[in-house]
Amino acid sequence: MGMKAKVILARTLVLGNDGRYEVDIKVFAVPKSDKFPLGIKARFVLLDTYEEIARLLVDNHEPYGFHIHAKLPMEPDYRERLETSDHEEALQKFLREAERLVRNEEK
Repeated sequence: MGMKAKVILARTLVLGNDGRYEVDIKVFAVPKSDKFPLGIKARFVLLDTYEEIARLLVDNHEPYGFHIHAKLPMEPDYRERLETSDHEEALQKFLREAERLVRNEEK
């Protein structure tokens, strides 16, 4: 029997002056595999709760490693590789980008 995913981090944050944006952060320890060679599965998403759409997403899987979907919802297949293999560093990069996006939306 294989190892089940173990929650390392699960958190929800609210961004923006009016609470419009929600950040969902999840990191799991998973069995090492071709898809998750580090044994880590991460997903960080910025949701626009008014429009009910994802605006920004970071996840990790092969063949991309950690990458950001920065043109959501218009171009869901567009991704930019993040030069890290550490989920904490990927999370910090995601949060900086999410905060920048929210600040620009509120102008």
